[in-house]
Amino acid sequence: MKRVIIFITLAGLVSGCAIGPRYREPMMELPQSYRSYATQQQGEAMINLPWWRVFEDETLQELIREALLNNYDLRAAAARVDEGRALVGVARAQLLPQVDLTSGISRDRNSKDLYPTLERLTSTYTGGFNTTWEMDLWGKIRQAVRTSKAEYLAKDEARKGVMVTIVADVAQTYFTILELDLELDIAKKTLETRKGNLDLFTKRFQGGTASELETSRAAADYEQTAANIPDLERQIAIQENKLSELLGRNPGAIERTALLSQESFTPSLPGSGLPSELLKQRPDIMEAEQLLRAANAQIGVSVGEFMPSINLKNFVGGAGDPPSAVFDSRGYTWSIGGNVDFPLFKGGKNVYRYKAARAQWQQATAFYKQKVVAAFQEVANALVDVEKIQKTREGQEKQVAALKKAAELSRLRYEDGLSSYIEVLDADQQYYEAQNYLARTQGSQVIAYVQLYRALGGGWQVEEGKK
Repeated sequence: MKRVIIFITLAGLVSGCAIGPRYREPMMELPQSYRSYATQQQGEAMINLPWWRVFEDETLQELIREALLNNYDLRAAAARVDEGRALVGVARAQLLPQVDLTSGISRDRNSKDLYPTLERLTSTYTGGFNTTWEMDLWGKIRQAVRTSKAEYLAKDEARKGVMVTIVADVAQTYFTILELDLELDIAKKTLETRKGNLDLFTKRFQGGTASELETSRAAADYEQTAANIPDLERQIAIQENKLSELLGRNPGAIERTALLSQESFTPSLPGSGLPSELLKQRPDIMEAEQLLRAANAQIGVSVGEFMPSINLKNFVGGAGDPPSAVFDSRGYTWSIGGNVDFPLFKGGKNVYRYKAARAQWQQATAFYKQKVVAAFQEVANALVDVEKIQKTREGQEKQVAALKKAAELSRLRYEDGLSSYIEVLDADQQYYEAQNYLARTQGSQVIAYVQLYRALGGGWQVEEGKK
């Protein structure tokens, strides 16, 4: 017994190091700056702002909170995290001795030649505790625990990634609805203007100072605008249904009071250190890194398959015939022992398992690097959108102001007999189209900030008191 205790103690001391490669973060050439990136130094960088400080519209904040509470994709992601946490416990349990309460019965027909003193038929009843323990001398089990833990952390980062997607999708859909609301408002106001043009041309036609061609053209423009209104209402309903799905609701209307032109969305951009911050913040990159850690640890598990395994097996209990003898002092029995297995020939199974683990590690490395490159591309694209769309909007605002004045002047000139009806209708048509282009640009500008926030990995933070 002393020898057994000494052996177990020494084995525990020897098992201090886990076999397998040490994890090292892949080396990558990261960009130091972005094209078309005008740095804003003032204020906090958007990358450090939680979503409730980026999206200051109270209605939008409530919608995001509802989505984070009720969205079914997020609930499924949270359940996967719980699964991963439980699987870590399953893997860690292999480090400990396994104890079973056992009982058994056997009926034997004995050989009179081998056992002449025994009865021809005998029964044996047993009951007690079985203990088994695989000693983790080479760290194979601990590497399996590291694999499970990294996979669990990857699932948690994936959950954060779902949160990023939900926050961005809710914000983008909300701003799309506001942009369509603005287009609908423009269409209704234009319809009133064109109704006035139609009335004016009709009166002049009835007075004999205008042709039927003028009233027909004015009527066509009026009906065209009237037809745009139900199409815009259709698009709004589709976007509301999409947002309802994100909120975990049945399809329905979305209450809102804000106008797109009232949206103030001007958080300052990161000043410096964007690449390193990006790598730390984006959940999908962190998920890819955890999967790489898991693949690295799995190589250690496969290496451990080449090493000897030591298994201790113990039994404490009773045995006898009849069953009552199991609980009698005369039936008390115990055994302690173990076995050492050294793999010699497995048909190449361990070799191929190691090669597969190495290939999985290479896949995880490529996946990680691809995620990093894609992240920088998304940020670069979003930064270009933010800068260029702003300039586009500035030009379109000046265009709309000029066309508004032109439409007013053309109507006055027509009423004074200084221009034809074509000038009035063309000016009105150009003004209407320019307003719609500006509305779409305003929506694109706000959505560009949403895409930048998504690309920077924002949106996964949890409000204090909301966990």
